[in-house]
Amino acid sequence: MKPLRPEDPEQLGPYRLLARLGAGGMGRVYLARSSDGRTVAVKVIRPEMAEDKSFRIRFRREVAAAAAVGGVYTAPVVDAAPDDETPWLATAYVAGPTVAEAVAEHGPLPVETVLALGAGIAEALIAVHAEGLVHRDLKPSNVLLAADGPRVIDFGIVRARDGYELTGDGSLFGSLDYMCPEQATGEQMGPEGDVFCLGSVLAFAASGHPPFGGAAGAALLYQVVHGSADLALVPEPLDKIISLCHAKDPTLRIDPDRLSAACAPGGAEQVLTEGWLPGTVADMIAARRAAAALAERRAAATDLARGRGRPDGLPDTAPTGSADVSEPQSYAAGRGRSAYATVGWSAYETAVTGEQGGAGGTGVTGCPRGSGAAGAYGAGASGAAGADLDGVRDARGAEGSGVGGLATEPPEAEPCVLAHEPQETLESPRRGTAFDSVQAGPRGGADGPVLERSAAPAHHRARGSRGARARSRLSRRTVLTAAAATGTTLIGGAAVVAARRKTGGQGVGPAGPAPEPTWVYRGGPLLQAPAVFQNGTALLKTRPGTMICLDLANGSQPKWVYQGISLSPTPVMLTYGAAVALGGTGATLIGVDPATGAEKFTLDFGEDYQFDQLLGSYDGYAVSVLGASLQRRSGEQGVATSTSTVFGVDLRARQALVIPIDPEDVGVPLQPVITSRHFVYADGLRNIAARDTRDGGSLVWRHPVGYDLRPGLAALGQTVFAIGSEFIALNLADGKLRWQAKAERGMFASLGAGGNTVYATGTEPYGVHAFNAANGKRRWFCETPRLNVDSPIAVGAHAVYVPAYENKDGFYAIDTATGRLLWNFTDGRETGVNDWQLSCDGAGHLVAQHFDRAYGLPVT
Repeated sequence: MKPLRPEDPEQLGPYRLLARLGAGGMGRVYLARSSDGRTVAVKVIRPEMAEDKSFRIRFRREVAAAAAVGGVYTAPVVDAAPDDETPWLATAYVAGPTVAEAVAEHGPLPVETVLALGAGIAEALIAVHAEGLVHRDLKPSNVLLAADGPRVIDFGIVRARDGYELTGDGSLFGSLDYMCPEQATGEQMGPEGDVFCLGSVLAFAASGHPPFGGAAGAALLYQVVHGSADLALVPEPLDKIISLCHAKDPTLRIDPDRLSAACAPGGAEQVLTEGWLPGTVADMIAARRAAAALAERRAAATDLARGRGRPDGLPDTAPTGSADVSEPQSYAAGRGRSAYATVGWSAYETAVTGEQGGAGGTGVTGCPRGSGAAGAYGAGASGAAGADLDGVRDARGAEGSGVGGLATEPPEAEPCVLAHEPQETLESPRRGTAFDSVQAGPRGGADGPVLERSAAPAHHRARGSRGARARSRLSRRTVLTAAAATGTTLIGGAAVVAARRKTGGQGVGPAGPAPEPTWVYRGGPLLQAPAVFQNGTALLKTRPGTMICLDLANGSQPKWVYQGISLSPTPVMLTYGAAVALGGTGATLIGVDPATGAEKFTLDFGEDYQFDQLLGSYDGYAVSVLGASLQRRSGEQGVATSTSTVFGVDLRARQALVIPIDPEDVGVPLQPVITSRHFVYADGLRNIAARDTRDGGSLVWRHPVGYDLRPGLAALGQTVFAIGSEFIALNLADGKLRWQAKAERGMFASLGAGGNTVYATGTEPYGVHAFNAANGKRRWFCETPRLNVDSPIAVGAHAVYVPAYENKDGFYAIDTATGRLLWNFTDGRETGVNDWQLSCDGAGHLVAQHFDRAYGLPVT
């Protein structure tokens, strides 16, 4: 924030300019105050651009786009004059640094902060996309960090999904470091492109550098289109979430609704509370608030010296009673309702002087709280809190809860807003409105502090205006809130709604009732790894690094617990008479007695290696481990370069041998088939490759397929199975083709094998295919609702089990003999990226894990 210069205007419309906030290619941004006491950021267009008629048209469209976007985590338009001699646009002021500024000054943000950041930005994208718009320039410098959550800003190159451009023609829009592949190749970018960019923003926030590298622009764009993101410094679960954003195929990217739930399973508002930011960033916000207050005081002193204004710097006239909600002369974008609200006298007085004459005291922003005139979310702001609007009341209870009824059209008064500090290159700051369809109130109830929330009319996700697709289901948050209020848990058979896919097929038939669990284990969060069975027990892994043993007869309480293993998302390996897992740090393997939980051995392979993930076991005494070899510089500890490596570890000889993987395969997800002689995997060049596990990993054979392969492989006897656009069976010994089946549409996506049958999920239509493992003859196809095709198929004696696309929908059971959809089991919970993990044994047991619960189901 800098003082005004002589060439800067003093007044634009009803706004008195106070200080310079930043400058960009289109103009300058100023801190300003309205005649009725509202603090805003005003974007003023450069004179030479204002004379360009085509630019005027584009600026009008920018104003219309920004005014149309609602949502808590965007910055709303307050006022605009696109047709004035000097065009300008006013938005709410957000006193916070950008993600780029915060990371540059204090380094990468903590995992919890980045998860909350992801939830908030995802909610902002939901609001943007619901208006039929695509942001197209989501990057760290276009996300502000406020005390109560992020704000997505700068809609200067936003594009309507019907195709109109806002910043010109024939150009490459967006920032190279944060582009999506569609932008880089000049293809049309839809809402999915914003999700890719969001993944890049989260990668930067967590690691301190962009996810794609390249010295020149062309090299960088090539990496965006063809390369893999560098997530080496990104901790879990952020790496998995970002990978879901970074799918090259836009149709395979996670949608913002599910992304928000992945980052904040209980809802964004539960994590974006006071304290979501580290103290160093909170200090930056406090400093900018103080600078804004100082600018206002200086302007007031200047006005006093000139003989105008009140001695305390407040406006000459003040509204009385509750906050004034009359609409100023604003650019309302034809929305047919009051889109902007103004702040009341007492709130403004509190913001400037730090004093409050009412009974509420002051909140964290210096705004009044409780039932004072400017307590914009509580009863007393406009009388709306707790109101039964449209006959629907908030599920958490409207009165005394700090949460109003479901948002409808009437405007509400706005709390004191001191929120917006752009960086020097910022073009268009803005700010948001309300949560989904539930209006947030003061945290902590009627007497809690009023946080920096705008009380502009709420944005409705389900409205589907401006070309947005209609959402017929209840919002995720509303369902979760209702469930939390009633304490209900949905378990058992949820009927599958019959539907016909656009691709044809017989449609999805109704499913029967699911079996009731014989037991339910409730504990800490379970790791994303299926259970392993041993003598009537199931071995699972949980946070913060424990192995637990559950009895299959009644697993509600662990038989034993072992602490100190790593958080790698792979199951326990049963080999060498032990349940083997990686140690918490370094290159350590731990063996635990599966019957008692007592430690049998710990093997540490030294500081020159890092073990990250168990890939499999073979020969009864060996395991395969993915990790890194470390090469240290000048013998200095802690300074090293690393090379991704696969190790074959002989537990008897206490020896680790490196299995060489080609450089082009580094970074490729490995889900290999491992036998006593072969390490078989899908490589990075569209081949199935097999290496010897005993002679240092020499290449045994390589089978080219000519299309992208899914990483997961399966094996039955001497046959290896791989999938992509085709389903292929290869001879394990020499890699020769035994049979192949082509997908008529879509692709084969995940595998399962059992008996003499192999199974694969399909994507168009969604469902499960069954093939004779010996000759590839199709046995049956069962169409299902959309599936989570990143999870393997669990194969039991009489049924196969596949998880639904949204984990709140549970999983499906399909009869192995007939291909008939049997039932759908769900507990009704949305838990983000914590997908269902399914595992069967040969004795009729199914263990289904979901976040912090495991269900034992009888399978006959």
